Amino acid sequence: MKANVVTALIAPFVFATMVPTSVLANDTSAVLGAGGLELTTSKDIVMASEDLYLSASQIRVRYAFRNESDRDITTRVAFPLPEVDQNEGSEMVFLPAEDQENFVDFHVTVDGRPVQPKLEQKAVTGEGADVTAAITKAGLPVNAQLPGWQEKTRALPHEVRQHLVKQRLIEADDPGNRSADFDPTWKLRATFHWEQTFPAGKTITVEHRYKPITGGVSSFDESQFNDYKSYCLDNQGKAGVRRLVKQAQAAAQADPQRSPNIGGPSEVEYILTTGANWKGPIGDFHLTIDKENPNAVLTLCLSGLKKTGPTAFELRRMNFTPKEDIRFAVFDWR
Repeated sequence: MKANVVTALIAPFVFATMVPTSVLANDTSAVLGAGGLELTTSKDIVMASEDLYLSASQIRVRYAFRNESDRDITTRVAFPLPEVDQNEGSEMVFLPAEDQENFVDFHVTVDGRPVQPKLEQKAVTGEGADVTAAITKAGLPVNAQLPGWQEKTRALPHEVRQHLVKQRLIEADDPGNRSADFDPTWKLRATFHWEQTFPAGKTITVEHRYKPITGGVSSFDESQFNDYKSYCLDNQGKAGVRRLVKQAQAAAQADPQRSPNIGGPSEVEYILTTGANWKGPIGDFHLTIDKENPNAVLTLCLSGLKKTGPTAFELRRMNFTPKEDIRFAVFDWR
């Protein structure tokens, strides 16, 4: 059983003359960590500041970019999402808005004005081969979680469906049966992108927000504590988790309809180290991690983080060159 995993699709902007492949770093099969900011086309743009808000339900980032050259720089800005396995049998992945193309509810503004990005979607195999053309030629969407995908697959002409089976792009227990349940075998690689001009000698503000992708849910017990050593779960944190378990057990005694267990923790990963790819360090870096529930237990390996509210923890660094990524887990029960 998997822990409840929240995928942090955190600030993976890529600046390039064309939309590139995203840089991903999967910690486990369930954590879909995405890369941070990366500048690939110019050494003239400085990240003057980054204000980063992380929680299990929403990600918000606010950047100030300054073009220090004497010429305008126009380039394509891309926001690549982590690859999402479309096969439900291999990974329990739940998209925040699975019935929409914009399944993470991504929004972006530049200097306060909304930008409508384009969306590129590709289907890739586990080996990285692009199979988008074969799937779209058959008449199927590459996002298999869109409503009606099964019905469209069953409605395909027999020879088309069998060709997809032979190519190992779809599979079923009885692929010759039109009423069978068909599973896609590819991964969805989605990228939002738009063209952006950075005026010479000026600073622009880019803001975006979106909802994390969530993974499978399981119950949690103390035998799993060792699984969270990488999050620096200490004795104080373990005591807090035990308190949550007791609360769940008490609630279950009062109401038999409630579970006596707590779910696995929400895990968030942010690949911060790519922020070092800009010209110079980040001028003013401000991080807020919000555990959202005052009774929740937050655990992570990050020095300098200070509690500033009932659920908020903050860190500030000037002229900051990130050398470590951010990974944290939140144990919660409501």
